[in-house]
Amino acid sequence: MPRSMTGFGQADENGYHVEIKGVNHRYRDVRIKLPKELSALEIPVRDLVNEAVSRGKVELTVTKLVSSGVQDRLSVNWDLAEVYHQDLVRMVQRFGGEVNFRDVLSLPGVMEESVHDAGEQLPLLAAATGKALESFLTSKREEGRRLKEDMSSRLDYLSELQKKMMEESGGMVEQYRDKLRNRLGELLENRDRVDEVRLEQEVALVADRSDITEELVRLESHITAFREIFADPEPSIGRRLDFLLQEINRELNTIGSKSQLTVLSRTVIDGKAEVEKIREQAQNIE
Repeated sequence: MPRSMTGFGQADENGYHVEIKGVNHRYRDVRIKLPKELSALEIPVRDLVNEAVSRGKVELTVTKLVSSGVQDRLSVNWDLAEVYHQDLVRMVQRFGGEVNFRDVLSLPGVMEESVHDAGEQLPLLAAATGKALESFLTSKREEGRRLKEDMSSRLDYLSELQKKMMEESGGMVEQYRDKLRNRLGELLENRDRVDEVRLEQEVALVADRSDITEELVRLESHITAFREIFADPEPSIGRRLDFLLQEINRELNTIGSKSQLTVLSRTVIDGKAEVEKIREQAQNIE
């Protein structure tokens, strides 16, 4: 089942809120935003995302959930603060002025940074990230299902157009023969008879140059391959679909350049328009 590159997932777990957003991108581009004290865990968190996603721009943001049970208290070095305060008071007594807590707070070492072992937090954060990734992948699969349904219906129409091209090309040689015979008759104006041998040689030459049988067979083969990729359990199929669409478009271009019939050219144009619609959807596939 194909997965879209667009998706959203979130989870609240183990005191962390993890939010994941995904949008289209030609390659995989993962951006991680963690609280400062968890910055050492960026690589293992990135690895978790890389294991789950193969293509697309993904942004993962982690914030700490604040509650009475998990909120950190201020970590103050009270002994050092007391020494600083005594020194500041002596300076005020000597030079004048006043002392307040902000003066003490601004001095180095008074406020101790909360020290957490990032390694101990990794299992907790990994569990929260895993839960958010499950939600994220579910949304990507749901969007991928909708994309598949749309592309499948368009692929069915493209297959019908391929059969229509096959039917329309069947009378191309005969129509060209009649057109050439009439043109030669107008040019000769009954002064000479049309050289049937030369006429058939010219028709045979044009018929060889205008034969689109191989292109139509390859076009049918590409459409079949497209459907087979849809059936692949591997979700990351976007690049393969893009390659096949290039091949389908190439066959249609060749058929259009060889066409000697207006009606066939119009069918080719319809086919190219449908391929472009499929391409727009395929660009969303991971």
